[in-house]
Amino acid sequence: MRARAAIEGLRSGVPSRHAVAQLGTTQTEIKASFETALEELERGAPCKPLVISANFGSGKTHLLEYLQALAEERNFASSYLVVSPEMPLGNAPVVLKALSENARAPGRLGKALRTLYSDLPPRADHFLSVREWLAESPDIHDRFRALLHLYTEFVSDPELRFQILGDFEGKPLLKTLIQQKLKEIGAASSYDLRNTPRVAPLAQQRIQLFARLLRAGGLGGVVVLVDELERMAQFSKKQRLAAYEQLGWWSQLASQPGSGVLPVFAMTSSFVNTCVLPDEASGFLLAQDDRDRLAQAGVSMLKGNLRLIDPDRSEIESVRYRIKALYEEAYQLVAPDYQDDYYEGSTPIRQRIRRWVTQWDLHRFYPDQSPQVKIEELSFDSTPIDDSELAQDG
Repeated sequence: MRARAAIEGLRSGVPSRHAVAQLGTTQTEIKASFETALEELERGAPCKPLVISANFGSGKTHLLEYLQALAEERNFASSYLVVSPEMPLGNAPVVLKALSENARAPGRLGKALRTLYSDLPPRADHFLSVREWLAESPDIHDRFRALLHLYTEFVSDPELRFQILGDFEGKPLLKTLIQQKLKEIGAASSYDLRNTPRVAPLAQQRIQLFARLLRAGGLGGVVVLVDELERMAQFSKKQRLAAYEQLGWWSQLASQPGSGVLPVFAMTSSFVNTCVLPDEASGFLLAQDDRDRLAQAGVSMLKGNLRLIDPDRSEIESVRYRIKALYEEAYQLVAPDYQDDYYEGSTPIRQRIRRWVTQWDLHRFYPDQSPQVKIEELSFDSTPIDDSELAQDG
């Protein structure tokens, strides 16, 4: 069944965890950079985000799935996100909700933060590192100090504790409820809940707290994998600028010691050449304030991307051999050894894999026939996406 699940994923062109586990990756340089970044996170040291670029169909999504599995093996939580109108990168509250919804902890089912803390005994010493960070971070709003206090005090109220974790994930508790619970433990005057910041800065603070709580719970941190950045090209300039600003913020966050966050971004190679570089060269980004400077930092980060290396003949042959063995295990047969055209150097690996699987499928149903597979290029809808179609703050 595992072999058949892997083949189904390869047939559709969408990598599955089964396929990733069987095939691994040929991108040894990127893998080494990723493992180095994980080691830095484990030590509480700052790190740099990884930005990966590749031609369409060259295996970047497969690589992200592989890196996600690698992170979980090293005891890191992970969250896989895809840029879209429902998840515009420039909207921090929407990103927070998608991040917390998709985050998973090693060996656990469900949302990472809730499943992790459901197993931990209710002791306050789990949060010593988080409290020290909060004490040294005047920019973090007092509501989060208050909520952490309430979480450790109300051990006998699992519903409240569940709601507090929900607040950290982006579902805010009412301020009146927080004040009421603080009064019950005589701490109403200990926290200043006035002057609440805008929604976006609060979402960024929650992301920081989210990662540090995962570290306090025994994990190395969280790896946030963001795929299909090229979809930003269909956003308006205003929304692209907001996304670049958020990219700069993620870079800034990863550079903070003890942040526990490693962002990994993936995009097509054409996106930088056709969108990012022209925008920058034409003066689209003018450093006038902190937001503009963050946006410029985001653009600079995209320019310093790691390019996927096309597999050579021996690597392609190795991949084909492993997929052939998977196919034979899945369907209990001997698959014919069709030869690939190794001189088509520009043929994406995804295209090659789907051709092999299709040839074996045809042979399985029509063993007396000689299949001829033709490949046509896909064209994608490049219609600009209006701002009104993007997800808004909840």
